Amino acid sequence: MGGKGVGIAENVEIYNISVFHEDSQGKLQGCSELTLAKAINEARQQGCHIINISGASLSVNGRGSDDLRKAVNNCQQAGILIIAAVGNEGINQESLPASLDSVLAVGACDKDGYPAKFNNFGHKLRKKMLLAPGISIPVAIAGNNISLVSGSSFAAPIITGFSALIIRALSLNGNNQAAKVVNRLLFETATKLQPPALERQIFTLHRLNISSLLQRVQQELTLYLQNRNTIMSTEDSIINPSSTDLYLAPENVIMPATEANENYIFEAAKLSSQPQSSSLTLPEINDSAANNYVHAPINRVKPQANFDARHVRHQEKVFLIGTIGYDFGTEARLDYFTQVMGNGQGHPFDPQQMAKHLVAGDNIEQSDALIWVLKVDGIPVYAIKPDSQFAVLEYARIVNFLNDQEEEGVERVSVSGVVTGETRLFNGQVIPTVSPVLRGMFNWKSRDLVELVLGKDALSTPKADELMNFIHRIYYELRNRGYDSHERAINYAATNAYQMLEVFDDAYKESLFLNTISAVVSPVSRPDSDCWDVVLEFFNPKERLTTARKLYRYTIDVSDIMPVTIGTLRSWYVY
Repeated sequence: MGGKGVGIAENVEIYNISVFHEDSQGKLQGCSELTLAKAINEARQQGCHIINISGASLSVNGRGSDDLRKAVNNCQQAGILIIAAVGNEGINQESLPASLDSVLAVGACDKDGYPAKFNNFGHKLRKKMLLAPGISIPVAIAGNNISLVSGSSFAAPIITGFSALIIRALSLNGNNQAAKVVNRLLFETATKLQPPALERQIFTLHRLNISSLLQRVQQELTLYLQNRNTIMSTEDSIINPSSTDLYLAPENVIMPATEANENYIFEAAKLSSQPQSSSLTLPEINDSAANNYVHAPINRVKPQANFDARHVRHQEKVFLIGTIGYDFGTEARLDYFTQVMGNGQGHPFDPQQMAKHLVAGDNIEQSDALIWVLKVDGIPVYAIKPDSQFAVLEYARIVNFLNDQEEEGVERVSVSGVVTGETRLFNGQVIPTVSPVLRGMFNWKSRDLVELVLGKDALSTPKADELMNFIHRIYYELRNRGYDSHERAINYAATNAYQMLEVFDDAYKESLFLNTISAVVSPVSRPDSDCWDVVLEFFNPKERLTTARKLYRYTIDVSDIMPVTIGTLRSWYVY
């Protein structure tokens, strides 16, 4: 580190993913949970075994966004250990991502092993916080030098380093239980710190104990070798206590302390009295950007004449089915619409009044002052921000969608596009921003779809009722964000009326009902494509034990912004 040879885990490969950014003044700013989730997914896809997050954001309940929880859960299933700092505000509150269940939360302690006052200690954090040296920690700085810094953000990498040593020593690479094994060894060998007598029933902290950890890893390795009944060389397999592989520099070793002398955060915790040459504060994981700020605005939609269509397959594409809504972003924008809609008479939060104001009042030019959102079950999922050469037409279509939804009873819209950044809503929620394509924007009513498929004369027949039920089953049971390839394939299949007619007609003749819809990677794909087989499974509810299920399969290519069906519909029976 800094050319001085200081460190914990040698010969490890470090993959750095930048999530923070600088503002116009060059000041480092935080990131949103969405950006962090994308970084975690990227680390997992790159084959990382441990993810260190030296950043934190205060949270009321420690749950985090859907995207962040999904990214963390995917790592948990893959055996990837996520280690995160608890944050440095020193308050009784949760922080993200450290408070998430499968994340190893790390707090700082001084060289004597006492907890730092600045550690956050929310209820979830208390139960699983692991302390490591985080005061006067040497870090590399410019000029090939070392500086001393403090914070839980600097304690987390120490745990990360020891975790890497454990994975290497026990050959846990690629093991989906690696994270659980490392977490168990760290906590089972840690020194337990009890709060004072009056607080004894609240919780117990754990502090990294290097010597106990070393002995335990030796035992685990010896047991592993005995079970395999193999002979391995001492140099390659057996951890030598005199080796430096599992030791910190002497000044960083936490010496065991007696319980009687332990004090916790609520007391006057002893901090290092040595002066620090510098102190670094890492940015929080939140969105401090202004409304409509686009984080890392890359891969934006460009005119087709200057854009190779094959590049689209590398972009973050979306095909979502939902409803249209809007947001103001700031109080100033809300005040603007309050005034233009008539002070005291207009109600900007009323979608019917907003639709009437924009359409009937011939104020469609004001549509770009709103943040248009796509909702699933009333929850904003994407912000829609037209920015192509057809932006004027796209805004007009969005306004018509809102009007049709509020005045004509239109139930759903579908929007295809690419993710271009992030948008912060009025309530502080951060959602992805989507640049739509005009050819992928539609709205409809289920009744109109039935009429299109069966004809107007069949609207009052039992067949129409069953088709309506079939459509509702698809929309309500298969709700998703339309982001992953299989989600876009399923959503497009649900909006392809002509393909749906062919499937439904055949199933109706045999009195079959929809059971499940799934999407699997197509075994045969053309070059530069992303083909998925959408499989619809039908069954006869009256003859479940005697009648075979029937499967329908057709292939959808989702490599372009607008998915497309390829090949012909196939069907067969399965028992």
